[in-house]
Formats: sequence, C-alpha cells, structure tokens
Amino acid sequence: MLGFHTLNARDNTLMHLIFFEFAKSDPQLFRRAMQEEAKQIHALLASRGIRYKDLKSSLVPTDDGVQAVFLYDWWEEASWNYAVAFAKKYLPSLRKDLRTSVLHGDLHDLRASMPTHAVEAALVQPRPQSVNWQTQYAVYFNNLSQGDVASIHRSLSNEPRYNGYIDVSFASPVRNFISPTLTPRWVISRRKVILAHGGDDPLVSNEDPVGYNLPAYGYEVVSLMDSYFAGFFSYKVEATDAQQAADDRMLNLAAITGELIDVESVDVLVHPDKLDKYLLRDENKLRLMTNIGLQDVSPDELASVVKTKLSQSYIYDLRFAVDGTPLFAVAAEFEKPDGGLTRRLLALKHDQAQRVISLVTMY
Repeated sequence: MLGFHTLNARDNTLMHLIFFEFAKSDPQLFRRAMQEEAKQIHALLASRGIRYKDLKSSLVPTDDGVQAVFLYDWWEEASWNYAVAFAKKYLPSLRKDLRTSVLHGDLHDLRASMPTHAVEAALVQPRPQSVNWQTQYAVYFNNLSQGDVASIHRSLSNEPRYNGYIDVSFASPVRNFISPTLTPRWVISRRKVILAHGGDDPLVSNEDPVGYNLPAYGYEVVSLMDSYFAGFFSYKVEATDAQQAADDRMLNLAAITGELIDVESVDVLVHPDKLDKYLLRDENKLRLMTNIGLQDVSPDELASVVKTKLSQSYIYDLRFAVDGTPLFAVAAEFEKPDGGLTRRLLALKHDQAQRVISLVTMY
C-alpha cells in the first residue's frame, strides 16, 4: 500500500471528484481509487528521475522549519511579469540542497480583510520605508532554516522593490489572511522543481508556462497536469478558519482508512504505557514533554489535547505500517511555559478494530 505526503481536498476538486463521482461516496472504493492514483504519481515522477519519498521534506511540515513570506512591490514594474522579475532576485540565493514548497500571490484580496496592523508589526524590513499594501506580491516558503531566511533577506535587501519578510511559522491573524490568498507554485527538491503546466495532456512534461527560465538557475523542470499538481503536491498553509478544512480531514483519512471519520467525535486513545514507559521515561521525550508543560499529564488529559490538535490541524504523512495499520501525522502548536510557541508533530494511527485514533509518538 502506498502513502501520501499530503493530499489537498481543501481548495481543489480532484479529491471530491474521485470520492463523489468515481467512488460513488463509498470510502472503500475511494481508498482503492486513491491507491491507483498513487501508483500513477509514483510512475510519472519516476519517469523524470524523482522518487516520491524524496519529496517528504518539501510537503510535510517539520518541527523546526520556518515558514516565511517575502514581499515585492509590483507597482509600475517594468517587466511584463513581476512574478518572474522577483524570482530572478531570490532564486540565486536558495541553497542547492533546499527542499521546500513555494506559494505565491498578491496580498490584496477581496476575499479577506488584511490585518494591516498585525502585518506591519510582524514585517522585518530591509530599510525603514512605508509600504503600499495594495501593491504587494508575496512569495512563501515552508521548512526553511533560520539561515535560509537570513540569506534570502540579505540577498534581496538592495532591491528597492523588496519590502521585507514575515515569519508565519505559527498561528496568527497574518497567517490566517495569507492562507486563502496564496496559491501553490513550485515544489523544490534540491535541483528539481515540480510545477503545473495546465489542464491538458501530457500528464508529465518539462514545461514552464510562465517563463521563469528555471534551468538558467540550475533547476530541472518537471511539470504535471494541473489536477495532479493541485491534488498531490499542494502544501496547505495552516489557518484556524480555513474553508473546507473538515472535508479535507475527512477525505485525507478516508484515502488511507477506507472509512469516513469525523475527527470531532472519534475517540482518541493514549495508552498508559505509551505515556508512562515512553513519553515520560525516555530522556529525550521527557525533555520534549516538559518543554510544552505536559510532564505531569495523565493519559486521558493527553488524549484530550491530541483530539483538540487533530480537530484544528491539517493531516500529513499518510502511510501504512508493515501490518497495514493506517498512520498519519498532524503538526500541532503548543505554548511553552515561558510563553513562547513551538511546534510538535503528532504521529497517530487508526485502530480499525476498536475504531479509535491512538497516539504513536510525539516529536
């Protein structure tokens, strides 16, 4: 059985089409159909020398990765395409072994009201200057290191149109705003870039319809039909109020469990041995639990925490254990005793016999 680093049923129709049309709303048929899609995806990537498993670091959030948005003023940009113009500025600064998802878009969006004061407070500028928030183009990267952020910022600082960056690693009004505003552009895996080339055949090619001229920067282009890119390669920026988040979680879980699971009502279990003999005994895990103030938690209390985080988060890293047990993860945010925020990945499994979700580990 093949797994998925990420599935996007939030803002594209492919998953819904497969579930409601092809699988006739039968979750078992849906899981079988998704396995066929997974085989297709693996084969398409392999034809271009890419192993699907190598994309995990680009598509699954890490516990310490930085999510950052870099801003560029498009007003009176001399070129015909400001997205390409900005790319020429930041592409040379990306390290050669970087694995990341890139999203982009104009920040002025009528679907949401920009939290201007919060945006201005979070903005790290290259120089003191006023910003016209009606003319800002944003490029988002996930899973950056602090060094990556500093390098990109430094390389752009002499560009007059560059207005700085915002760290959106944790939940905030700013991240809630950009989540529906930005759209997936690329998946970068070292020296290869995966992107969408449109809705027509071929399924896989080496097209760059926008004209970024990525080979000039040392990248090999692998392009996919829009529906495949949107469904299987779209990193979803977390938001506390995202539309269709519940449907997204339901279809993600159905893709590996063959069941319709409502995370709001499903029972979540933390076995006492998991807590007492592992999370609170292993030195590294105890340090992790203490760091988020859970060193004295009971199994039931931790189960309640896990259930809350599950109902608030997107689901990633969908796969199967050796015995066929469905496994998945969520990226959960916690407040530390000192008031700071940190992110932990919760590895979970679905026990089909007991019809519960159990905690496997935290890291």
